[in-house]
Amino acid sequence: MSSEKSKRPELFIDNQRFDWNEGIITGAELRELGSLPDDVEIFWKVPDQPDVPVENDTIIDLTEHPGPDRFSTQSVGSQAGA
Repeated sequence: MSSEKSKRPELFIDNQRFDWNEGIITGAELRELGSLPDDVEIFWKVPDQPDVPVENDTIIDLTEHPGPDRFSTQSVGSQAGA
C-alpha cells in the first residue's frame, strides 16, 4: 500500500477539471460528477486511439494511462467532430 500514489486521480470532462477519490469510475459516476444530462453521450479520449464511448455501466480504470483522463461529451445523435 505504501507504494500506491496518494494523489487522487485527476480527470477532465469537456476541459473542466475534477478530482476523484478512487482508481476506477463508472459512466454513471462520471455523469453525476459532471452533472451531465441523459441526452449527452460521453467519450473517453485515450491518446493515439479512437475515442471510446462510455455507457452508464462502463468501468474506467483511471490508473491505466499516465496523466489525467479526459472525457468529452456531445448531444445524442450529433456527429462526432474534429
